[in-house]
Amino acid sequence: MTSELQNEFYEVIREAQTLLQNENEWESRYRKYSKDISANIDNIISIRGTFCEWSPLKLYLTTSNAKNTSKTVRFELRFLGQTVADLICKDSPKLDTNKYNETNKRDFDCEITLTNADWKGKGAQEFRKHFKSRLIARNTTGKKANEEHRIESLLLTEFSKNKSKDKMLIGIQPVKIAKVRFPMPTPLSASDHKKTKYSGAFGGGIDILTRRRTGDKSINLCIMELKDENTKKEPPKDAVKQAIAYATFIRELLRSNSGEEWWKLFGFRRKLPDELVLLAVCVMPSNKNNDYNFANMTLDICDSKGDDKIILHYLYFTEVNNAIREIETSL
Repeated sequence: MTSELQNEFYEVIREAQTLLQNENEWESRYRKYSKDISANIDNIISIRGTFCEWSPLKLYLTTSNAKNTSKTVRFELRFLGQTVADLICKDSPKLDTNKYNETNKRDFDCEITLTNADWKGKGAQEFRKHFKSRLIARNTTGKKANEEHRIESLLLTEFSKNKSKDKMLIGIQPVKIAKVRFPMPTPLSASDHKKTKYSGAFGGGIDILTRRRTGDKSINLCIMELKDENTKKEPPKDAVKQAIAYATFIRELLRSNSGEEWWKLFGFRRKLPDELVLLAVCVMPSNKNNDYNFANMTLDICDSKGDDKIILHYLYFTEVNNAIREIETSL
């Protein structure tokens, strides 16, 4: 059984590698991303330090916004993982909701609309107060993706805790750019658990990208695929396949001509190792469908670029009242 399962996982790696080799435009694009982000990062950090985040609203920095800053830095402000405003920073932070007014009203009963409002002004204060005092929940819309975004935000908050005594999983931190949450894009689409596709600039993003310190004190990149349900129709095995596809992209990215720069952007100070170890994890609610068969399974990627490994893991969680209460994991 283990051998058959391992062969299935190796097929995912081969499929992803073939797509990336046949459609290699991504290499120059991601090289430009890394150079532009690296050139702007000091400016972003400086601007980020001029204002407070105001939980439960969370700042996110997308690739597009990170590489196109010049003198203006644009952040997304999200509630439960859903964007509710743009925070535009030039001379002073300005809050703009124009792209999100309809969904803010539908999902969060927020009728406050702002156009380049001063972050410290009355309108922005009322906007923040609305989300601060609101029940930490989204109005029912029947959209499954929103649930995954909500849980993603809860997990990022849990993983971001700095004190070990407060954390359920010690030795893990989200990858951030300029100290801001960063949704890492890929050129692959693996949301269909039966097949991986090449989608170029419109590929899927990694749900949660973290750095994980292991028992031997090494620190590895950890690629997490999150599902808000754990069902027989789409079981943990399928979720970990998606994580493998995205981990394969990260491996190819780090072995490309922009690999060293991305390694630094991901928060590593040491040199990119000769043997790269990546962790691919399915993250799902804990229930009777939990699957432990692939835990700690190692998949070797050996070619002219290097001798690297993807190690598979599970993370099953229990959520109570919009907070992560228990974690069961092989990490």
